[in-house]
Amino acid sequence: MSNEFFTKNRQFVILNSQLSIQSAAVIGIGLGLACSWHNPASAAGIVGNGTPASCTDTALNNALNGGGNVTFNCGSRPVTVAITSTKVISRNTTIDGRNLVTISGSNSRRLFLMQGDIEFTVKNLTLANGYTTDRGGAISKPVYGKLVVSNSKFNNNVSTSSKEAGGGAIHGGPIGSVSVDRSTFTNNKAGQGGAIAILNSNLQVTNSSFANNQAVDRGLGSGGGIYIDGAWADFGKISISGSTFTNNTATSYGGGLFIAIKNNNKATVDRSRFIGNRVGGGSNGQGGGIWTTGDKVLGGHWKINANNTTMAVTNTTISGNTANTQGGGIWIAKHPAGITISNTTISGNVANTSNGGGLTMGDNSKLNITNSTISDNRVLGQYSLGGGISISSGTATIVNTTISHNYASWQGGGIVKTGKVPKGNVVLKNTIIANNVANNGGNKWNIKQNCFTQMTNGGNNLQFPARNLRDSKDVDCTVNILTADPKLDGLKNNGGLTLTRALLAGSAATNRGTGCPTTDQRGVNRRNPCDLGAFEAGF
Repeated sequence: MSNEFFTKNRQFVILNSQLSIQSAAVIGIGLGLACSWHNPASAAGIVGNGTPASCTDTALNNALNGGGNVTFNCGSRPVTVAITSTKVISRNTTIDGRNLVTISGSNSRRLFLMQGDIEFTVKNLTLANGYTTDRGGAISKPVYGKLVVSNSKFNNNVSTSSKEAGGGAIHGGPIGSVSVDRSTFTNNKAGQGGAIAILNSNLQVTNSSFANNQAVDRGLGSGGGIYIDGAWADFGKISISGSTFTNNTATSYGGGLFIAIKNNNKATVDRSRFIGNRVGGGSNGQGGGIWTTGDKVLGGHWKINANNTTMAVTNTTISGNTANTQGGGIWIAKHPAGITISNTTISGNVANTSNGGGLTMGDNSKLNITNSTISDNRVLGQYSLGGGISISSGTATIVNTTISHNYASWQGGGIVKTGKVPKGNVVLKNTIIANNVANNGGNKWNIKQNCFTQMTNGGNNLQFPARNLRDSKDVDCTVNILTADPKLDGLKNNGGLTLTRALLAGSAATNRGTGCPTTDQRGVNRRNPCDLGAFEAGF
């Protein structure tokens, strides 16, 4: 992609998601120095004189003139202000709708355009029916600046810009940050980033929801809820916590969330839910819930020039998502410094034609899974592998995890390692792999139900064939693995932030583990010896 941003006498050229800064003064900013040309607020305004009829586009223009704090006096009932022109925000400004005001673009214009290194705050406001052929149907932050959104609603906003632009509701361009708290995004649409698109900018999302948003570009439609292409500079951060992504769609990558970070960027997803998101309809279709990758960037303000990206997914539910090809729940690549998944449930996801019903990992990533449940996922293609997990390259360590009741139409109902992964590069410890099914293409072979090939024994693992013990020809998932019934309960709320499968009385998994984490998936203290899998039974 090639986009140019001009602000005053400084020129910025973004090429292939890299920001090349031409001004020496701005290079300092790229290295993380504080910006020094903030525009101070010089005025404040009130929209309206107490009646709904007084809250007009002209009154809003007058109140916004000069920046400052803008409030509304439109009466005690909800009111909609239909604007006739995009509002350019060039000074520090706060708009407070007091939970009564909707700003509408009437499906014909963008609502707000930020200019310069300013701070723009929107709170207690509904932003609806924004429309642009550029990026950011409701709000665009092209370059510089800080956008803060609090307790607001974004409904039915659209960006028709193609390729790697987008952001149906919000677009956050290079240098600066976007912060979203206690807000909802519903029925927004763009080529990429159905609700939010971020390019080389920090992003923090807390306690917010994303539902029925769409990324629709046929070739690159990614991030039905949020699309992220790099944080701010080498050490930028992306944080999503306490948020829900439901029924969002994308054509290519990341039905709920697309997150590509670079160099030393760090990303976290915590206490969040990805439910019923879908990806497909384009040329790809990977990562029904989440699609994530790391990479290095050369030149411009990127100085590290090495891929040290890290990502953590904790206390999160990834459930009921669908990918047309790979990674029904989550698709992972190019994180050699590590991606961790802990205290998380990946369940009921589907990959329709390829591998990894719950999770797919490739491109030499490093994966650590701890205290997690991977259950009831399916992969449905004729020769599909890895109903629960599919690993084609990289290294993985899986500790105190329950991998059960997953289904593959071909082989490896529970976990598959194929391709470039050497034998010693997937390690299992204190892990249960049980009751997974491989249909073997409809043949009566009854083979490779739980695992496709043997992995490295980190100690104290248990597997239980999906078929009757006498008839099963299952592969041993590791050498010296215990074959016995863990007696798993159904997936349900047993306390904690995510669903788990409890160990029932008489489980062979009790008191079999050593070196377990101090707590289980729910946060319950473990004993010594500890129980295998994600659940500590306590008996």
